[in-house]
Amino acid sequence: MGEADASLRLRTVPGDVLAFYIHPETRTRYALPQDGMCECQFGYRTVPALAIPNPGVGKDSLALTKELRDRLLISEELPPLKGVFHGNRLQIGPVVGILCNPVWSARQHTLVKNGQLPVLRKLLSAGAAAGALCYLFRVDDVQFQTLTVKGYVQGEDGAWKERVLPLPDVIYDQVISRRRERRQSHSKVRERLSKMYGSRIFNDGFLDKWEVHEWLQRDPRVRQHVPRTIRYSTVKTAAAFCERYPVTFLKPVHGSLGLGIVRLTRQSDGSIQYDLKRPRQAPLHGRAANVREALRVLSGRLASRPYVVQQGIPLCTYQERPFDIRILLQRDGAGEWQRTKMFARVAKSGDFTSNLSSGGEALPVHKVFTEVFSKAHHARSCQRDITRISKWVVEALERESGKVFGEVGLDIGVDSEGRVWVIEVNSKPWKKPFTEKGRQDLVDLSFSRPIAYAIWLAQKK
Repeated sequence: MGEADASLRLRTVPGDVLAFYIHPETRTRYALPQDGMCECQFGYRTVPALAIPNPGVGKDSLALTKELRDRLLISEELPPLKGVFHGNRLQIGPVVGILCNPVWSARQHTLVKNGQLPVLRKLLSAGAAAGALCYLFRVDDVQFQTLTVKGYVQGEDGAWKERVLPLPDVIYDQVISRRRERRQSHSKVRERLSKMYGSRIFNDGFLDKWEVHEWLQRDPRVRQHVPRTIRYSTVKTAAAFCERYPVTFLKPVHGSLGLGIVRLTRQSDGSIQYDLKRPRQAPLHGRAANVREALRVLSGRLASRPYVVQQGIPLCTYQERPFDIRILLQRDGAGEWQRTKMFARVAKSGDFTSNLSSGGEALPVHKVFTEVFSKAHHARSCQRDITRISKWVVEALERESGKVFGEVGLDIGVDSEGRVWVIEVNSKPWKKPFTEKGRQDLVDLSFSRPIAYAIWLAQKK
């Protein structure tokens, strides 16, 4: 049998030769070469080593000499590791790199706490439970010359450790700062990583709302479910577009959490009510005589960053509050898309966005649909449409972008006629590590699935 079907536990023994000890029956089972020469691979680190039969080694384990372990950059503080044979290649890990922005405190010898750290800690725990080594790393710390990086791992005592490690087998992009992403030095390293890893880096970078719109427009199945949208260029062209609809939205191309979104609503007297969602401030409300005047009031903001202008969809309401359906689609350990979570996000009373970060409420879809649809079969039909269209969206996204995604967050709207609309596509869906009201098993699944997918990608090497 040349291909492994089970992983082997690793331990270290003293020794200054590049070798590992293996039980004779295990050696025979994996049909290792007669001369005993194998390649040991740990992430991007590969070291030749001699397989030495030793009946004192357990049949389910291997004993690596300290010299081999040091050459592979396997430090003693790393969590217990396993190895799998692929012919004469021993793959240790697999190694999954979580690309993010960890900040190390040299004075306190730990990572600086921030809002994302609990999320990252849970991803690493999911990796350990699945038998993979997961570590955090920054783009700034990648060393292409040595194929190494400064990584951050959790010891068995839970403490953070900073170690030089080989570049990983697979990268899971969890960078959540668009500003850092736009730095020129950052972009160059990212481009090189993207080229180097190809399909083994997933959720690579942020999505651009205008690009997503164009990608979805190219798919005839999805096109009819996408609101009409133009890219903002001038007050004149935007006004001509807005005058076609009673409600329009202006959305930052690179925005998230609903911040910076403007709603324009035509009133019965022809005037325009405008509402703006601002970060760390109360929403701005105002009235203008017409669309052009409203856009002129907002022209400074619209000129400061790219915007799209989008047709407003008359969404169904729940208790007189608009809602959308948030779906988290993730790939599993076989590379197949699965729906991990689906719930309705109901806007706070008086608000026009349903983001949970600004007061929106998460409710079960069936509870909301029971009020919206008078007949149960209409609710079931709508859910089937949502499932079918969601699948088309991720297919179009990957095909048109040329990128690989392991998870996607979709915001789906339902209008007053029960028609389904694709409102937003998010490549960095925010995941909370714990829930007070929802199902913790689904929260746990939302962390374990991308790790299982990463392992599947690593084993395809």
